[in-house]
Amino acid sequence: MDFSGINLSRASLYRAFAEGLNLCNAVFEGSHVEEGDFSRAAFRGATFRSTTFNKTILTGANLDGATFVNCNLNRVNLVGALFRVKEITETVVYGIAAWDLVTSDEMKQSKLVIEKTYEFYSDLIQQGKIPMTVDDIELAQFVYYLNDHKKMRDTLNILNDKGVLLLGRFKDGGLERLYSICEWLQRKGYMAMVFDFARPDNLSLTETVVTMAGLSKFIFVDLPGASVSAELQAVLSQVKKPLLASGDPYALFPDRTDQTRVRTIEGDDANLLVGL
Repeated sequence: MDFSGINLSRASLYRAFAEGLNLCNAVFEGSHVEEGDFSRAAFRGATFRSTTFNKTILTGANLDGATFVNCNLNRVNLVGALFRVKEITETVVYGIAAWDLVTSDEMKQSKLVIEKTYEFYSDLIQQGKIPMTVDDIELAQFVYYLNDHKKMRDTLNILNDKGVLLLGRFKDGGLERLYSICEWLQRKGYMAMVFDFARPDNLSLTETVVTMAGLSKFIFVDLPGASVSAELQAVLSQVKKPLLASGDPYALFPDRTDQTRVRTIEGDDANLLVGL
């Protein structure tokens, strides 16, 4: 059914079954949605202000271009949703399920509350409370875990047991080579990491590599990479992680065996994964 452009301000929807409904450009202001099922519904361009979604199912919903301001998405199921929203700010995202959430780098995200509360951000501020917030909906649960020292310990244990940092050249097919190794490692149950993203705002390139290495069980190194020598020197001066190396070694690489355990894989690219 087509309800595009409908104004549902101040409406209360309880256990509504609206699977696949067209609610594009709809307006929700001061609304309350409780335990509804909006699976695969279309909310493109919709506006949500001071609206509560409690235990609502939005799996596979299309929320592209929507705006969320001062909302509460407590325990909302967003698995597989298209969430390339225009903006989401001052909104409670505690308890959401965000597996396979499709987002974009252009969407504006700020002040996403990761504390358990049924109130709005504006209410908390009015009460003089400063809630814990993040600026990325996909990282909300991870940051929440890091705030709990016991869960942080578990997170670090998992990373140090399954994390693998891949270093090497990116040009001339090098990045594709690292990706293929990354996929192979993931099939073996490891969490492979390639530093192919923009560095964090408060860390240098070298500091980022060292941080990622510290979270890894071991490091795979494609030795012909131009920056590998400097990266390994920085890493091994602070953390002693085993190395799995491939390719022709640079002049000083044999000295690394004095600093950590090193295993070298022989053979050309075609046989690399066999060697692994």
